[in-house]
Amino acid sequence: MAALTLAAALMSTVAGAAQTCASRSDFVTFLKDHFGEVEVHRGLSDRGHLVEVFVSPAGTWTILLSRPDGLSCLVDAGEAWTTTVPPSRDARLLRLVVPGPVH
Repeated sequence: MAALTLAAALMSTVAGAAQTCASRSDFVTFLKDHFGEVEVHRGLSDRGHLVEVFVSPAGTWTILLSRPDGLSCLVDAGEAWTTTVPPSRDARLLRLVVPGPVH
């Protein structure tokens, strides 16, 4: 649903490609104003692209890829986002330190 709304509402596609692209600031404003989505995760790809995940309290989500030239493109969007919490560092250490049965 978010992807369809973005595709309809945001302005341009790059060189006729089927991908929705715009300035990062336009995407960020649109996602916050229309879906309540804010950035929750980010990382840099091996190609130098900024990859960001935006999520709303309602569970809608959007993934953006921003190129070094400032153009951002919609990668995917959807619903029912959930966040998993990794075990604490101490819990992982305990599993490594506490031996099992000795034979």
